[in-house]
Amino acid sequence: MPSRLFLAAALLSVVTSAACGPGVDLAKTLEVTSVFTGWYDQGVVGGKNKLVPSITFQLHNRGTAAVSRVQLLVSFWKTSDDGEWDSALVTGIGSTSLAPGMSTDPLVVRAAIGYTFEQPRAEIFSHSQFQDVTAKIFAKRSDKFVPLGEFKLDRRLLAHAAAGRP
Repeated sequence: MPSRLFLAAALLSVVTSAACGPGVDLAKTLEVTSVFTGWYDQGVVGGKNKLVPSITFQLHNRGTAAVSRVQLLVSFWKTSDDGEWDSALVTGIGSTSLAPGMSTDPLVVRAAIGYTFEQPRAEIFSHSQFQDVTAKIFAKRSDKFVPLGEFKLDRRLLAHAAAGRP
């Protein structure tokens, strides 16, 4: 009986690793699609208008195997800075596998920090201290992050959503 249990466990391990095992090259398998970027209006904070970088996208599985449990790091970089301005860790694909040829639901990622200005929102992009931002998306399953793409944010205002909505 113990040998059957061991055989069943070994078989389950092989099937699981074959379906979405560590051999999947995320950089080649996952494609960032349906990208929409801009500056999310967080309303008035401390008496000033606050805008934060925002990117919405989907992950498309262009590989031949299902993929699950993918963590994403979305890093926001100001154009003239040498380092990351802010970042967010999000679940890209959860425990439910993404089949080949399929895409995730849209993922919305916003930085926690942004710009606060006293002038009207429509004038923020022309402010002397405003710098453009690029979102860099990285993915990992177990050991290290691999790059999936870089996207310069559009100078577009994204309206503040109603309470209870993203």
